[in-house]
Amino acid sequence: MNVGLTIDQLARLQETAVKAAQAAAVPIQAYFGDQHLNVQRKGDGSPVTLADQEAEALIRSQLLSETVLGPLDILGEEEGLQGSGTRWRWIVDPIDGTRSFIHGIPLFGTIIALLDTQEDRPVVGVIHLPMLGQTYSAARGLGATCQGISMNISGNRSLDDSIIGVGDIAQFTSANRRADYDHMHTLSGYIRGYTDCFGHGLVISGSLGAMMDPALNPWDILATQVLIEESKGKILLSPSSVHGKVDALFGNPNVVEQLARELSFT
Repeated sequence: MNVGLTIDQLARLQETAVKAAQAAAVPIQAYFGDQHLNVQRKGDGSPVTLADQEAEALIRSQLLSETVLGPLDILGEEEGLQGSGTRWRWIVDPIDGTRSFIHGIPLFGTIIALLDTQEDRPVVGVIHLPMLGQTYSAARGLGATCQGISMNISGNRSLDDSIIGVGDIAQFTSANRRADYDHMHTLSGYIRGYTDCFGHGLVISGSLGAMMDPALNPWDILATQVLIEESKGKILLSPSSVHGKVDALFGNPNVVEQLARELSFT
């Protein structure tokens, strides 16, 4: 049982997050490949489209309809924070990988997490890949699944027999981790750029041994934190040199520990 929530409440909130993420796939799929996405630039220079905005509005509506704990706060990438300061806060990224979405690359997803603001710990995590039809889902103490199949990435693996994922090199540069990016390529010949939550899903499923992803916002990593830990993996989070963000290293415990030693990741 999670502090402050019963197992039944936790399971219901997890189901709510899954349904909201899957519902958002409808407008996202409708816009995918559209040449008239009305792409705009946010204050940080990242792109946003009509699909992002409509998907987040739909997710907010779905999450707010869940009354098991009463009205909860919601923080979304596109619409900001809404609520009265409740302990439990939904964290939403309607399209993680908007650049991929804009360029017709189907490797993006919807992320929803539930954060316990009192403990500063996520308790529910969902990643849905709408173009691939895959849903990763986890809740504290209830395990992690993909398409209903339990995930466990705690097996005996090493760096030598693993493929390692990395986020975009621009993120490494902005986080002053370009040296880590270069050093990883001296450690392994199988460093591959599976970015955004698609890459995170590959780690959760065990396809990648580990992934380093720097300069992440809360909506980028909180769901993954639950999913990795409930998959019996290991996740290390470090304050990023980019203000308000974190650098993450996660995956199979043995591989993460080996990379952390080699890179002095703290």
